[in-house]
Amino acid sequence: MMTIHKTLQFGLLLAAAALTPTALAQCAGGNENGFVPASTPSEDFREQADGTVLHTPSRRVWQRCALGQSWDGTTCTGTATRLSWSAALAAAEAHEQAGFDDWRVPNRNELASIIEDRCFGPALNAVAFPVAPVDGYWTSSPVTDGLEQAWRIDFADGLIEPASTGTLQVVRLVRGGPW
Repeated sequence: MMTIHKTLQFGLLLAAAALTPTALAQCAGGNENGFVPASTPSEDFREQADGTVLHTPSRRVWQRCALGQSWDGTTCTGTATRLSWSAALAAAEAHEQAGFDDWRVPNRNELASIIEDRCFGPALNAVAFPVAPVDGYWTSSPVTDGLEQAWRIDFADGLIEPASTGTLQVVRLVRGGPW
């Protein structure tokens, strides 16, 4: 019986070690389930000084801040702009950042690829995407059987769902990667 008790104690110590401040730093405000493996570990992102981050597995470059926010060299400041779907697509078409003008609203699979499964409120890696609005974000993907609907991702919990194209959502732009 003592052996089982000591084994349980050792297991609890290992679990506690997994929840060190370093492990929690990935999720904003410590909103993390440390028992879920990281789906977008910080090592997968290469931070750029121009307010972008390169997701090395996909070779896509993401805005660190949502549209309407600004990168101050350390974090995102300001308030994200909420746009209708058509306004989001037009804003992407007109956007220039880091010397590039080929920014676009990500498709459903691209935006889903940055959901951090172990984080909530927001379900994003807070190192790569600091001060991320906990809100719904547009994708460029229309709902094929939905009238006037497009896919959005709610980054409160990573839920992917259809939304009316007239509703207002947050936008995070992307460039590069395989087409």
